[in-house]
Amino acid sequence: MSRLALPDVTLACVDTRAPRVALAALEHCVAQVAFARVMLFTDATSLRTLPTPIEGVPVSIRSVDEYSAFMLRGLATYITTPFVMVVQWDGYVLDADAWDPAFLEYDYIGAPFVSDPKGRLVGNGGFSLRSARLLSAMQDASIIISNPEDACICHENRETLEQQFGIRFATPELASRFSYERVDPTGPTFGFHGLFNFHRVMTSEQLREFLRTVPDELVCGVDGRDLCRILIADAELDLAAMIVAKRQRVLGAFDNRTVRLRAALHTAQLRRRFNQLP
Repeated sequence: MSRLALPDVTLACVDTRAPRVALAALEHCVAQVAFARVMLFTDATSLRTLPTPIEGVPVSIRSVDEYSAFMLRGLATYITTPFVMVVQWDGYVLDADAWDPAFLEYDYIGAPFVSDPKGRLVGNGGFSLRSARLLSAMQDASIIISNPEDACICHENRETLEQQFGIRFATPELASRFSYERVDPTGPTFGFHGLFNFHRVMTSEQLREFLRTVPDELVCGVDGRDLCRILIADAELDLAAMIVAKRQRVLGAFDNRTVRLRAALHTAQLRRRFNQLP
């Protein structure tokens, strides 16, 4: 099967926390799309063996604030194509057939936020398409850098970017065909973002293997909690139990969110056993 050709787009992922998982996301993307370049920005020790066509670029990023600063001001140095598609470890291309050339008519496109100021719904940065024009505009001294980086672009500096630099943000309607995150998709999308969506894009066995091998820390946040809740509601109790166990190893037995997950899981397990009684 031929891949979608995007010769004007560089695929980029910045990850020093879980580069192996980030690499898997890049591989999902390149399985369906031929990009101009594919770049993984991570710590030097993780760059020893990378499969073709992925290029490794050593960076030192130790916090979320440093990640945002790099995405807003540092990434531009490395991008030589008219566009860059940014992915994180928990998002990748789903359906290359959902690509629309109209995506390239805008300087920024990402999944619509679930609720934000009117006219500023677009969009999430974890799976997003950005123009070189936008990267250049972000270097200007009038731009105020803040974290998270997608809100910095789409909320904090939106008026400045639109009025002073002519930056164009995609409409929510078009963005919802590009990717989804917290807003449920209504049809095929080019990609997605969010650990809490993994039950949509993986089979139970694929998700089991992912949870078996992923670093425990990656499921300890709100997104991991939300995925666990969904799995409990869907009666995928073995998978939910894997998340609870990982969270307990990192956060301890008395973390409030994990305690509530464990209680919900226990209730669901008891209900299942009761329903199986003769």
